[in-house]
Amino acid sequence: MRYQTAVFDLDGTLLDTLEDLYRATNTALEDHSLPRRSRDEGRLFVGNGVEMLIRRAVPAGTNEETTLAVLADFKTTYAAICEDHTRPYDGIPDMLRALRERGIRVAVVSNKFDAAVKALAATFFPHTVRVAIGESKAVARKPAPDTVFAALSALCR
Repeated sequence: MRYQTAVFDLDGTLLDTLEDLYRATNTALEDHSLPRRSRDEGRLFVGNGVEMLIRRAVPAGTNEETTLAVLADFKTTYAAICEDHTRPYDGIPDMLRALRERGIRVAVVSNKFDAAVKALAATFFPHTVRVAIGESKAVARKPAPDTVFAALSALCR
């Protein structure tokens, strides 16, 4: 059986995004006079989307209004800096090119917000990733399969 499609996660799989996530988190926290987090703490906070990242980063007992304001500021900051330190892991661009050369369609799905997923895929993998889907109101977050189903549907158009 020959594979026709490959769907990858983005953060921590294709791209090392930790530094930019860490920096945007601390900028948003500082903007609300909340304490900074260490890089090691930031590493523990990622993996379940940016809302969960911020909920983990704000101090326990932070009210909902402040938490949502920090999240909004994080998104603005991250959108501005998401390419500053982010890089593909070694070998990833070559692997994606090899898949394309074999006629395999490639998509990425992520719990990162959709605009950032699309921007990062366009910047780092413009000729190899055909579809990029992130967190939005239109699809349920992983581990629900909705982002993968949406990616497969878009690849088949």
